[in-house]
Amino acid sequence: MIDSPPEPPLRPTLNFTVAWTVFALITFLLLGFAAQMMQLAWGLWFSEIILFAGLSVIGFQLIGFKALRAMGLHRFEARAFGLGFAFGLLNYFAWAVPLMAAAQAIFPQSMVEQFDSSQVFERSTQVELALVLLGVSIAAPLGEELLFRGFFQRGVELHRGAPRAIVLTAFIFSAFHLDPVGLTARFELGVLFGLLAWRAGSLWPAIAAHAANNLISSVIFLSAGDSAKEADLVWWVPVLMLLIGNAGLFVLVRKTWHRLPVAEPMAFEDAPSKAPARLFLPWVAAGLVSIGFLLAVDLRGVQLNLLEVKLQPGKIIRGRDDVKALRAKVRSGDAELQEYEALVRSLTSSGR
Repeated sequence: MIDSPPEPPLRPTLNFTVAWTVFALITFLLLGFAAQMMQLAWGLWFSEIILFAGLSVIGFQLIGFKALRAMGLHRFEARAFGLGFAFGLLNYFAWAVPLMAAAQAIFPQSMVEQFDSSQVFERSTQVELALVLLGVSIAAPLGEELLFRGFFQRGVELHRGAPRAIVLTAFIFSAFHLDPVGLTARFELGVLFGLLAWRAGSLWPAIAAHAANNLISSVIFLSAGDSAKEADLVWWVPVLMLLIGNAGLFVLVRKTWHRLPVAEPMAFEDAPSKAPARLFLPWVAAGLVSIGFLLAVDLRGVQLNLLEVKLQPGKIIRGRDDVKALRAKVRSGDAELQEYEALVRSLTSSGR
């Protein structure tokens, strides 16, 4: 009796999936954070598109697969995208807000303020605010979904099944944000995005739900202004949102869950092999071009941001009218960088 040849190992292997995801996350921590320190609006797009999306695509290409086909992005279906957006909107009120309200009531106020993500909007021009809002609503959902649900969840699901893959990916997705206050809320979001991607056979609904969550939270914050930081929700408001929002989610699941699967779901389809250097080169070139563009357009802004990383001025100092006025003059070229540094150092040393 002739033994049948052993089956080839599943691709991507679990070891490669984990190793490449860890590599992508470390790259983000090293380069992504540095980019956002240089200039937040530009850094957000750089880290999400060049790093997260780029490394996710390269990861599949390195093992010989068509990346967009493997993640179900090769064909856009408006129906699935719209349903994902609806799930994201309802989930924001049904779970994201109540879970964040509960966490903010439990954690010390100092920690809540320390991890307040609304601080990303401070000291930004109108153009930068628009770019940040677009980055949070478009670049972040795209880049993060490609890496977490598109690459990591897909690879783990192949070896450990969908339930474990969804839960593990959601936990890593939440923990990576380095925000203990928002850990539970982001874990729930990760589970929702994972379920949508698995059920649809495509990342489009997960990207849409992620975009809806980020967009509505940003719009609400910008519309409320400073009052958003000062106002605490009365305890029954998030409870009411939890009840009504979940009733809406229940109806949405009953009516549309069977309509989520796309016509051409994710599939591992072989692609022509290319040398690794050829896979990296377009993304590296795009990154270098974007850095050159930033320095040409906003060199003074980059210098100011890097100086503040070194000086670490407190929130009180940054909020002073004289500090903000001098900062604006330095950025416009009407004052020298050394003047701003001297003012900040003097205020920091005097404790004012």
